[in-house]
Amino acid sequence: MSAIRSRRAPTKGDQREQALVDAARAVFRDKPISQVTIDELAGAAGITRSGFYFYFESKQALLAALVDQGIAEADLEMAEWLASDGLDRDALRRSLAAGLARWKVDGRWLREAFLAPDPGPDVMQVRDRLVDKGCTLFSTRIQRDARAGLTVGGPPALLARMAVNLRSTMFAEVYADPAAFDEDEVLDTLTDAILRLVYGVSPAPTPR
Repeated sequence: MSAIRSRRAPTKGDQREQALVDAARAVFRDKPISQVTIDELAGAAGITRSGFYFYFESKQALLAALVDQGIAEADLEMAEWLASDGLDRDALRRSLAAGLARWKVDGRWLREAFLAPDPGPDVMQVRDRLVDKGCTLFSTRIQRDARAGLTVGGPPALLARMAVNLRSTMFAEVYADPAAFDEDEVLDTLTDAILRLVYGVSPAPTPR
């Protein structure tokens, strides 16, 4: 007997919905979210304006779907370190390197989602979801190490928020002015800064 599939194959509707998400990612790379219209997003996906509203009720709903994918991508990037224990500097650096690579491509809309001081209510709602998810994963790991007596004092949730915000702020800086930074120096320094924040120490870098 053949194995039962755990997930149905994508329908045409699924594919069109994903096409809209992919189109939004491309459009938001080049233009501020607030200036992008529904017509632009629909046209980039090759569908009509009415077709857009069949899949998403608003631009904010489409942005939320894009952010959900971004969260999943960030989870995958950090998965190795989040699943390990203790400092594990090499795993953390690899995770940060993967995140920085994504920011170098999608930095425009990620900066709006994370760091714009007044992005508007739609983007602010998405930002809260993004930050809360990332902080929860960091906090869970810190709590595990805190129980083992490995971390510095301080609430794990607060330490996690500091680490997540430090990561996002530095990635945004590199996106905004990549010529100003040596990428290896950024990754080494950011890795050690997060480890010192959470553990009070950092190991010597592994020679590359």
